[in-house]
Amino acid sequence: MRINDYTLRNLRTFCAVVEHGGFGGAQAVLGASPAAISTHLKDLETTLGFTLCHRGRAGFAVTPKGQEVYAEAKRMLSVMEVCEANLGTLRRMLTGHLRIGIVDSEADNPDLPIHHAIRRFFTREQQVRLTVEVGTTEALSKGLQTGDIHVAIGPFPTRHPNIDYRPVWVEDHALYCGQDHPLFDREPGAISPQEISAHPMTVRPYLQRAELAALHDPLITASVSNMEAQAVLIRSGCFLGFLPVHFAQKWVDRGEMRALGGPGLDWKSQFYIALRVQPEPTEVARLFAQDLAATLG
Repeated sequence: MRINDYTLRNLRTFCAVVEHGGFGGAQAVLGASPAAISTHLKDLETTLGFTLCHRGRAGFAVTPKGQEVYAEAKRMLSVMEVCEANLGTLRRMLTGHLRIGIVDSEADNPDLPIHHAIRRFFTREQQVRLTVEVGTTEALSKGLQTGDIHVAIGPFPTRHPNIDYRPVWVEDHALYCGQDHPLFDREPGAISPQEISAHPMTVRPYLQRAELAALHDPLITASVSNMEAQAVLIRSGCFLGFLPVHFAQKWVDRGEMRALGGPGLDWKSQFYIALRVQPEPTEVARLFAQDLAATLG
């Protein structure tokens, strides 16, 4: 088949639909109506001569051939983005697509002003499209490895050999309980690690080893994938759990949560700026990483 501008548009639409599990999420990313997305997919299927995905009342599902088309399209679109960025460099103009990944719960962190780095980058003369993804460290790591994210910031407890990690900031964490928890009204310092270990805890699996280092045989009965879910369980009064101090502060100020002080119950999480080593990052990605480092430094 011949690749033209319409085919590229349709392939981009198809990739967005696959990545967002249907029309809903893709509609917001593409800025297109469901009818337009449906037309693009139908045109692509007509060009290819086979069905890419099933959509309807039964839900959205990609066909086996659709999965292969998605993989090929991602490879081709990635090469085109690098080419676009390199051509922009030759004409001394920042061009291309910048995809930033940020670990969840950091938007209101005064010590991590990522928005200042974004402003610093976009005050330059540029023609750059921006996508920002907020997710867990596992999701950001996967995105860095596949090229779906160009620059990410987070704790990254698991390292990958093809990712470069630059330490930039340290986040304070503490163990919290909600106002309805039996330990909430106890005197600070009067609670032993053994007593804490007897109460149900909620953990984030990707940080479990660091969080529980000071506790012996803790009673883990819940797990979550992000900070927001962790805060919900702590506020229920049924679970103890660790949170970043800046993130928990609003509930502490309202009297809905308190930190349980004690040896080893406060710990620090190292944050990194992460970029993929190979293929080599584009000039756009490298420059934003520099702006991020300068802002946080």
